[in-house]
Amino acid sequence: MSFRIWWRDRGSVFWGVVFPLLLMGLIGSVFGRADSLQLTVTVVGPAPDGAPGPAAGVARALQEAMRAIPPVRLVDEPLDRALEQLRRGNRTLVIEVLPEAPPGQRARVVAYIDRSRLQTGEAALAVLRDVLARIERSMTGVPELLALETRAVSGEAFSMFDFLLPGVMAMSIMQTGLMDVTWTIAEYRDQRILKRVLATPFHPMAFLLGLLVRFTLVTLLQAVIILAVGVLVFKAKVVGSLATLVGLAALGAGVFLTMGFAISTLAPSAESASMIGSVINFPMMFLSGTFWPKEIIPEAMQPVVRALPLTPLVDSMRAVAVEGAHLGPYAGGLVYLTAWGLVALAVAAWRFRWE
Repeated sequence: MSFRIWWRDRGSVFWGVVFPLLLMGLIGSVFGRADSLQLTVTVVGPAPDGAPGPAAGVARALQEAMRAIPPVRLVDEPLDRALEQLRRGNRTLVIEVLPEAPPGQRARVVAYIDRSRLQTGEAALAVLRDVLARIERSMTGVPELLALETRAVSGEAFSMFDFLLPGVMAMSIMQTGLMDVTWTIAEYRDQRILKRVLATPFHPMAFLLGLLVRFTLVTLLQAVIILAVGVLVFKAKVVGSLATLVGLAALGAGVFLTMGFAISTLAPSAESASMIGSVINFPMMFLSGTFWPKEIIPEAMQPVVRALPLTPLVDSMRAVAVEGAHLGPYAGGLVYLTAWGLVALAVAAWRFRWE
């Protein structure tokens, strides 16, 4: 019955099936061939085995200068890990400051870029050359004190669309729970459909379970549509486990569906329920890293970003899709996401009314 109601409502079918296709077509057309959104850089200095020398000072100056450039995100890590991340498309530039050169020779700085993303790498090298020139002037006032060597590393090419795909999947899961479920339950209550169910031999909890199953399957269908269009039409790369992605989508669907149920119990009408869902939906859509890295959001907003329940879902889905990562490092965030679902379930069970 629940599926029949959904199928007869052409608006619901449009937003549940046609809209994800249109959304992926729009995003794919704009970003399908775009490159990286920001420059992720690692600066590795000489090993601290004794008194710090000029090379260590150059490394520190490079780190401070790079950290002050807005498009640059600086990552502190060892050289071997930085090069591995560069090959996987997660770093734009890796800078190694070699130990002190023999007397009379210029200090050497080695810049590693991804051979498959030369355009972005060249942009990062231009920034590096400008920074090195400023460091030379501040240290001695003499240009060409530092020798820059460039090395290309073969790695996987990841586009802006690859970055966006898991975020859009997570966003669609959230919106189904906060917008569709919230409005539908409140509308059923306004139309007294829920009250009529109580007058039938059909068990009321079976009715609610049917709604939950329907919304869950529609949510997973949306996620599959978005993933299929991204991979098959726009050639997005998904290097991680598809089964893990589906599992994360199911977890996210359960959490945000229960949140939608909880919101519907707090709203006096379908219109107010939809408004509350929108108020919660839009900040998460733009602050949880759906469309751009969270690192570019101002530092003062970072506690809010970390507190949003969509953030761990976006982080884990993107890590699996783009990096092929395991879920171990993201277990804490997934537990936090699950806690949101349990709290919402408790609120929904406490506040739910049939009329």
